[in-house]
Amino acid sequence: MTDARRIDKLRATYRQRWDTHQLIADHNARLTQVGKQPSNEQLINEQSAAEAVQLARNELVAAISRLQGKCG
Repeated sequence: MTDARRIDKLRATYRQRWDTHQLIADHNARLTQVGKQPSNEQLINEQSAAEAVQLARNELVAAISRLQGKCG
């Protein structure tokens, strides 16, 4: 796999995980806005999604840094 292809794949993974986190966080926020408390499972899902975003971001940044190191 080429470097560009790998970065594109990592970027797509990051975006998918970001979108998933945003959907979960938005749902939990809407529950709170109407006076309801998200369940423990919903809060755990939000935290897990946030951690997945961070992991995907770290992988993407590392790949970009490696690529820049090859070019520089």
